[in-house]
Amino acid sequence: MTLPATAAERAATYWNAPETVRDFAALTAQPYLVEILSRYAGALDGPALDLGCGGGRNTVALLEHGCTVVAVDLHEAMVDATRAATADFPADRVTVRQGAADAVPADDDTFAFAVCYGVLHNAPTPREFAASIAELARVLRPGAVLALNTFTADSLDPRLRPGEAAGQYILPDDVPMTLLPTGEILAALAGHGLRPEGEVHTYVRDLDVGPRAVLRCELRHDGRIGTGEDVSRDA
Repeated sequence: MTLPATAAERAATYWNAPETVRDFAALTAQPYLVEILSRYAGALDGPALDLGCGGGRNTVALLEHGCTVVAVDLHEAMVDATRAATADFPADRVTVRQGAADAVPADDDTFAFAVCYGVLHNAPTPREFAASIAELARVLRPGAVLALNTFTADSLDPRLRPGEAAGQYILPDDVPMTLLPTGEILAALAGHGLRPEGEVHTYVRDLDVGPRAVLRCELRHDGRIGTGEDVSRDA
């Protein structure tokens, strides 16, 4: 079988594949997100964003905790899966849109809460990784909370190949991703006014795709945007 020609096409082939969509649609929200929502959801003054909604598990958790939700995913099949997963909720409480993490289809200062789990590291270049952080800061209101997890460069799977830019790595299926050290990611977030609130968790998970170092934390938006530390080292 001939692989799709571009990295974007190869990534889309994976994320839109029926077996991938089926696997993600079968997942339920992680207990740590449920715990976060139990603390914040009832006090939110505004809608929530599920950025990179995948099969919809986090969108469903947000809805179950009383949020009005905008769910966004780059890939059409995942958008369809999230729409199916949320079909029983009132239509005025959930909107599912196709869009990119570095071009979120929402106005400035829209969201009081955001979930961004397993998304940032899928940026094909550090430039797009940085743009995604800037977008999160743009669409979050001052005082909003961001629940984040992303893979990092703190421990690297030996099967990954270095890409053309520092921080870019190539998966065995030739799809690029961005992996940066935890300190660099937190500095970039802080530069856009997103600062950790509570404990910052870092650990290594053994997944079916190999070992991945993870950063997981909650961040509070202090209202400053546009001053972020540059992680776009391919510029």
